Amino acid sequence: MKKAILLIICAAALAACSSAPKRAGINAVPAKVTKAIAKADKSCTVDADCAAVQKGCCMCAGYEAVNKAAAEKVQAVWNKECQMAPCTREMCYVQITPKCENNVCTGELILPKGRN
Repeated sequence: MKKAILLIICAAALAACSSAPKRAGINAVPAKVTKAIAKADKSCTVDADCAAVQKGCCMCAGYEAVNKAAAEKVQAVWNKECQMAPCTREMCYVQITPKCENNVCTGELILPKGRN
């Protein structure tokens, strides 16, 4: 009887561990996020049609400009893939201003004050 109870407890613990969210690596750039961005619609007519999305789990991975509707889909993938991702404390400056140029969303790097 004790063996059966122990076996049930072990099986429950194994099931709990296997269903836990997967932890992304430090400063991860998950393939699913990269793929979602590559597939994302980048069409636009005005700057307001575009949004910036993170290219990896951490800010230092950079940003990509995509269509606002596509940004919601990319964000959903990012939320799933990066929910447990640790990021280093390295300082980086990779913000962009999304713009629409020739009907394609692009991003212009925002430089810190004093840098030209």
